[in-house]
Amino acid sequence: MSDTQFLNTLQLFSMRNLLLESDLEKLENSGINLDHSKNIEKGQLVDIELFEFDLIQSAKKMADFYVLYFAFENSVRRLISGRLSEKYGINWWETKVPDGVKTNVKDKQNKEKEAIISIRSEDPLAYTNFGELIDILNKNWADFSDSIRSQKAMQQVLGQFNLIRNIIAHSCELNEDEIIRLKLLVKDWLRIQT
Repeated sequence: MSDTQFLNTLQLFSMRNLLLESDLEKLENSGINLDHSKNIEKGQLVDIELFEFDLIQSAKKMADFYVLYFAFENSVRRLISGRLSEKYGINWWETKVPDGVKTNVKDKQNKEKEAIISIRSEDPLAYTNFGELIDILNKNWADFSDSIRSQKAMQQVLGQFNLIRNIIAHSCELNEDEIIRLKLLVKDWLRIQT
């Protein structure tokens, strides 16, 4: 193969690759998850090769559980916000949240305003920890009793989830039993919603 033929072949390969990249991006933008964009964006982050191999392997193992925990916790926030704003209007936070939770959230918001990081949200519910979400549900149980089977079941599922959440949130690995437990808790949560 001559140099000219090689360059032409290389250009053709590059053009096909660009077209494929474009098609994959279009598929992901349409809602089909290929994890393609996640793979491309890795190179734009800090080089993970700076860390030990075993830490990278543990992080990759735990990544899916973080996604599950993130989605679960934020679905509970949406349930609370949706139900209480529907019943009590936009000022539900002031009238339906326990005073201790409001105080903790205000403290977190004030600390964040003084820090150099971005403000995470204007929504105070974004500053609640999982235990505080349980407190809000408990205080307003009558507003949720028609959509969650029982208060005790809610407390059991969310209390257990909070324990596992702490393991994930503090960058520790779940053992096999806790992985099974996490999956079962998600199923339990869906099961107790009527």
